[in-house]
Amino acid sequence: MFPLRSPGIVAVALTYAAISLISTQVPLLNYLGYELSAVIGLVGAVASGLLTIHIVKPQYCSAGEKGKTTTSHVLSSFRRAVALNMTLLAIPLVVMLANALFVKNCSFVLGFAFFLLIPVVSVWFGSALGFLCAVHYRLSKLVFIFYCLAFLIYSAAMGYLTPAIFSYNFLYGFFPGLTYDEALGLSWTLVIFRLVTVFVAAILIWLATAIVNRHAPTDSFWTKGISLLRFLSDRKQRFGSAAIGFVLASAWFFRCELGFESTSRFIQSKLGSTFSTEHFTIYYSGNSYDENEIKWIAAEHEFRLKQIGDAFYAPFHGKIESYIYPSNEVKQRFIGTGTTNIAKPWSGQIHTTRQSLDGTLKHELVHIVAAPFGLPVIRASLSTGLIEGLAMAIEWEWGNRTPHQYAAAMRRFGVMPEIEPMMLLTGFASQAASVSYVVCGSFCRFLIDRYGMRKMMQVYRTGDFDFTYGRSLRQLINEWHGFLDRIEVRACDRDAVDVLFRRPPIFRKVCARVVAERNIEAGKKYGQRDYKAAELLFGESYTEGKSYDALSGYLSSALRSGNATMVSALYDSITVRESRPSPYLPLFLTIGDAFWTLGRSEKAQELYSCLRQADLSRTLNELATLRLLAAHNPSDGRSMLTYMMSDANDSVRLGMLDTALKERPDFWMPKYLKGRYLLSKKKFEESFGILSSIELSSEDSSIEAHRLRMLGYDLFHLKRFQEAKSAFWNSLNYLSTEVAANEVNDWLERCEWMEKNNLR
Repeated sequence: MFPLRSPGIVAVALTYAAISLISTQVPLLNYLGYELSAVIGLVGAVASGLLTIHIVKPQYCSAGEKGKTTTSHVLSSFRRAVALNMTLLAIPLVVMLANALFVKNCSFVLGFAFFLLIPVVSVWFGSALGFLCAVHYRLSKLVFIFYCLAFLIYSAAMGYLTPAIFSYNFLYGFFPGLTYDEALGLSWTLVIFRLVTVFVAAILIWLATAIVNRHAPTDSFWTKGISLLRFLSDRKQRFGSAAIGFVLASAWFFRCELGFESTSRFIQSKLGSTFSTEHFTIYYSGNSYDENEIKWIAAEHEFRLKQIGDAFYAPFHGKIESYIYPSNEVKQRFIGTGTTNIAKPWSGQIHTTRQSLDGTLKHELVHIVAAPFGLPVIRASLSTGLIEGLAMAIEWEWGNRTPHQYAAAMRRFGVMPEIEPMMLLTGFASQAASVSYVVCGSFCRFLIDRYGMRKMMQVYRTGDFDFTYGRSLRQLINEWHGFLDRIEVRACDRDAVDVLFRRPPIFRKVCARVVAERNIEAGKKYGQRDYKAAELLFGESYTEGKSYDALSGYLSSALRSGNATMVSALYDSITVRESRPSPYLPLFLTIGDAFWTLGRSEKAQELYSCLRQADLSRTLNELATLRLLAAHNPSDGRSMLTYMMSDANDSVRLGMLDTALKERPDFWMPKYLKGRYLLSKKKFEESFGILSSIELSSEDSSIEAHRLRMLGYDLFHLKRFQEAKSAFWNSLNYLSTEVAANEVNDWLERCEWMEKNNLR
């Protein structure tokens, strides 16, 4: 019997206890969930293997001649080692269960499932590998560590050489990659991979047992290895060996289909379609774009690349691979992230979706163009703040204000975090993504404008601000702060700050993974028009995590299911509870619809006005203004409310607008909404015909600006570039903010480039 006070056992127990106690103070690790299971799984795999060697090796080496007695003793010691390793896992489990008294755990079932699939299986595998090393190698512990490092290096290599950012590994089970995706639930892929892990561990135990049965401890590694090969090819073992080999070979050959890995070739074959230009090879699904549309997409790629090359004063030479996935779900399956778009500078790849391409293409391409200025191998900076800050500085598009304006408002209203840690290796992720991206983008743009792109490229590689700029990072930050303090900050900017920059990062959210996963399920129910089920799921998420997304979905589902009274009552409770309800401003659109549905149009108009004055986004401004104008006209506006609230299919909603036009041919709003709808369906000629038949400057200047921009989009896609430029330019007569001017200038440049490059 191995003494429980053995130094090896005590060391493992203390390791588990120390990691568990430290984890209770670290967000995401302080409850029974995936993150804790992954950490304990990795530590447990290594610790269990070393402890198994510590227990089995003396028994094996002290045995005399080989025989049943020897095998029995060695196998008995291995069983004790496994039992002990599994028992030691109770330490982190008990610590986290006790910590649940202080930290909310939203799903013990999910937590236990992760613990079973990751630490328990990892310890089983580590024990099996340790057993084989104990009986096969003289330097057992050294070889075991070598194997563990090999497993980890393989996963790192796959992350570097393939598009996937996730990895499956015998030691830690599963790593989802570093993304902003919050949802992380159990998947069948993980279950299948852990079953494979259990199977591989059983094979290792079988092989180790064969060595114990056939060899003395003093036999050499080569003798045991050759004998093991003979054993596997023996007539009695031939069928079993072939079956095992077939299973393992099948798992390896179909590893991409099973979801364990995802290579470039596999993704390309699944997407199915390819389009090449001078600088791009675009991989996409044929269901996403037709032959004409992909030409526009390819031209947009080349145009954005040219813009970025001009900003860097360095034309790009080479070929970029652009992967455009048909949906977040498909991208999640293939590379491991759904909502986050990524670039891999070292491989010259960008990964986006059809829905997000317009908004993220330029940003992701900056990472590729900056690659030659980055460090070797990773072809990027070690500072995430510089990586993303540079991309934001070149893209310079983020909502209804410039990053400088947002940063100045954050500073004015006390939300600005300390930027110095963001310029280091890990500080960027310590803040909410919206804060980090905007703040670092503003700072990098300031450095570029004041000191030039050349110095930015130097500091991008070295991270040495003192050497590059001749002044410390703190001095540069002070200069930037002085610049921000000279930017005008409006009263409404405080509302934008409250909405966009006061939400916590994932590390400070309650039950972030569980809530996000449930919200996705609720969103699916909402899309299926099962509003009652969606309301229930969103309600559970809001009760547990108090997240904004859950509340938004809850209100929308309740309104769709006919529960407008509850929505209005919830607004009353928010205004009573919150001294400043501005963080809830985007919800005022849904809440206003509820009041309008209940016949309280004055209250609805008040909410729409608050939302419009906050100037949060162009879309919210447009929707709030349309509702305001419709609510001011009760006789005609009621039909518009019916249209806006309808969840009918497209043909029915289009019929509603046609009916409204027949009843009131002189009412402009149905025409505007129909033109807007046709534009969204890419029926540019029809949309242009309707939108050009109305003029709305007397109704509302911002709506007229929207109309002119939509005319510009129509004309652009009809390849009437000069007319499109005129429409975009004229829109500035009605909305002339800095952001609007930047957008118009971008469209003017785009029109000129498309016309010059004969996209006709």
